[in-house]
Amino acid sequence: MFKITTSIASIISLFLCLFSVPSIAQPADNTLVTLDSLDPAVTSVLGSEDSLYVMVRYESEVPLRFQAIGMHSGLPLEVGAIKNPAALHAPGNGEALVWVSYTNPTRVDAVGVIVMDEKWQKLYTLTKAAEMKWQGFSADQPRTSAKWVDTLLRAEQRKIDYFYDPSPNKYGMLYDVVFFLTMISIPAYILLQLYMLWRYQYRWRELAMIPIFPYLILAFYMLVGLEIDESLKVTFLFRYTSLAFLYLFVLLLAKRFWQDKLGPPKLYKPPKA
Repeated sequence: MFKITTSIASIISLFLCLFSVPSIAQPADNTLVTLDSLDPAVTSVLGSEDSLYVMVRYESEVPLRFQAIGMHSGLPLEVGAIKNPAALHAPGNGEALVWVSYTNPTRVDAVGVIVMDEKWQKLYTLTKAAEMKWQGFSADQPRTSAKWVDTLLRAEQRKIDYFYDPSPNKYGMLYDVVFFLTMISIPAYILLQLYMLWRYQYRWRELAMIPIFPYLILAFYMLVGLEIDESLKVTFLFRYTSLAFLYLFVLLLAKRFWQDKLGPPKLYKPPKA
């Protein structure tokens, strides 16, 4: 009986070992990455020209890339983010530097480091607690970075300038174009919205008023004192305003081409002769 019990226990132990190995094994392609140090290392208020730096230590059998992003409540904050260019690191062990900064008022509670392969395919993301706040304008006095930041920053720049990268970032220009169009859409939306409210009548004016309601809701939240993080406000304004401009532009085309084909509204009164 004792031998049977021992055999069953051995089988159960082997079964548990086999199915628990992935939880303790290293990630794919035998890569091991850790986030070592932060600069600034303590909670800080940063200017728009200041960055949060992270020292990354790695051991890998394949080339890797690393890129930082600020996070809040587990979600990445992309709006206004300026990130490191993710240089290609050769197989082996070493250190890398990643950094992120924000041009708009932003508060983060953690920094994420995206680990990618040579082809820019994401492998996984590591996070480290970091309470930082960017104030959206330049600081009175630029902060002095740690010594290890300057050393690693020069090493990263050498990799970008002198090392051959078989898979350079093909979407950098596309991202720049999208960002430029997003910035242009904000004043374009304001001008187009005012034009339509002034010139349009009846059902066309009613349709043109639809994009205003989300702004009114946001203004109500701010007036009654409900707290909304600044980064979330900026994210909403950037993304929604682009969609609102696109909606008004489509409405402009619809009015131009289909106005004569639609019947007059019920309350329509023809002008007196």
